[in-house]
Amino acid sequence: MKPLRIPLRSPAAVLGLLLVCSSCDRPEGRAPEASEAQSAGAAQAGPLIDPASVTVTETFALPEAAASRAALRQPRDLALGEGGALYVLDFEAPEHAQVVAFDSAGAFAYRFGEKDDRADRVGPSDQFAVTPWKYVMFVDGISNALTSFLTLGTYVSTAGLTGVGMAVLPMPEYGHFYLKKWDPARRRAYVVHMQLPVDSLTMVYEVTLPPGQSVRKDARDVSFRTATDHAGRLYVAFADVYQVRILDANGATVRLVRSSRPAVTKSPRELEAERDELLARLRRQVGDVSDSLLQDAATPDTLFPLIEELSVDPAGRLWVRTHRAERAAGTVYDVFNEQGQLISWVAVPAVVRKTAFSSAGRLYVIDERDPARPRIVGYDVGFASVAEPTEVAGGD
Repeated sequence: MKPLRIPLRSPAAVLGLLLVCSSCDRPEGRAPEASEAQSAGAAQAGPLIDPASVTVTETFALPEAAASRAALRQPRDLALGEGGALYVLDFEAPEHAQVVAFDSAGAFAYRFGEKDDRADRVGPSDQFAVTPWKYVMFVDGISNALTSFLTLGTYVSTAGLTGVGMAVLPMPEYGHFYLKKWDPARRRAYVVHMQLPVDSLTMVYEVTLPPGQSVRKDARDVSFRTATDHAGRLYVAFADVYQVRILDANGATVRLVRSSRPAVTKSPRELEAERDELLARLRRQVGDVSDSLLQDAATPDTLFPLIEELSVDPAGRLWVRTHRAERAAGTVYDVFNEQGQLISWVAVPAVVRKTAFSSAGRLYVIDERDPARPRIVGYDVGFASVAEPTEVAGGD
């Protein structure tokens, strides 16, 4: 396979480097320091439900025959639509790109956006959004454009972006969405409330990067975690501080969810394996970049990120993909209720790349235990009933 070669001066190349760097693993106006989170007064409170009583049952696995029929190679993102339809963003550099639809039982339904010489194709992207109003939207990393399809596969539009587009997040109101962008000239990353086709309504969140940082540090600050819920609220967090900020569509902070739990240290074997894997990905996916820059970008942190991913289920519970010293295998989520209380933590037997929920609340993940053959798996998670106190408590 030929590597993807893009001139470093292009926004796509720099963005590609940032995204690959950030995937190995801050803020209102800036990235929060650890001392900020600690001084914020996260309460020392245990979970409302004993994690040992939480049940996790595998209830769905995408059949190999369906994945083969769909020519599924490297699932990057997934989403659930009406009637339990499963949508998968499938991209393997440099030529393989498509969105694939499966029915609720996992049978292959159709694909669209296959890469060819047409304009209506899926460009390089690690993320997409499936909206309640039946659009599939993503940022094309090569063209720096916002591309939209109907969920049935009909091409709608492609619109060029000012600044560098990074991610699209769904909102419930027709034609409204969040767009995460990066402005390298002004060294800022931000999230804007948008309306079709590409009309900016409100600056919802913004972070300014300090000058003189390495590309690796820029990548971490630019690639803050985001999610939305059924009410259209925006969730923002950073990898190295356990604080989730919840904002409304006008940018007002609704709530902060915090924990003072410390990060987990990686073993020497994990550090070496992560560095080798990331360096190989950088060399494969980003061209025309000096080896010294790649070596610097591939140097891993000694600590696991406190926050890997944010997701919100249909009941309004916030799921924070994280690491816990109590659980060395699989993937762990801290689960918070709408008051910011830690309900419990949930361990699933998978190496999770991306998380999604069906309208019924089933947890779906892309499982990369075998990176060459990722699986799509669904779990029913059961929480014991609990009488939740009204006082808000930070969870550890």
